[in-house]
Amino acid sequence: MIQVYRYDEDLLFVEPVLVTEKDEVGNYVIPADCTEVALPDSPSLFKPKFDSTAQAWNESATQEEIDAILNTGEVEDSPVSQLQEQNALLLKQLAETQKQADEQAEMMSNLLMSLAEKGVL
Repeated sequence: MIQVYRYDEDLLFVEPVLVTEKDEVGNYVIPADCTEVALPDSPSLFKPKFDSTAQAWNESATQEEIDAILNTGEVEDSPVSQLQEQNALLLKQLAETQKQADEQAEMMSNLLMSLAEKGVL
């Protein structure tokens, strides 16, 4: 399995893609709208565009677009960060549910103890 990078009709980065399919020779079948050329780690690109001639990713955002993003801090949440937020919320809900279950178990044991002391059980 390898990771490739999908781009749209304007050669702008869309998403990373995992490729598992191989041809009869054993080479990975890379879709036509993808490249094996990895995005640079640093500095990050605001709007990566693939240059098929140079086989490299370049910045395509204008300085005004970059300034607007940096000044407002409005960067689209990546799917990973969205999943991390959802995971945090679910963990919080799970902890609250566990706390309620523990409180109910304590109340039940207190009630049973009270009934046993009164000789009802």
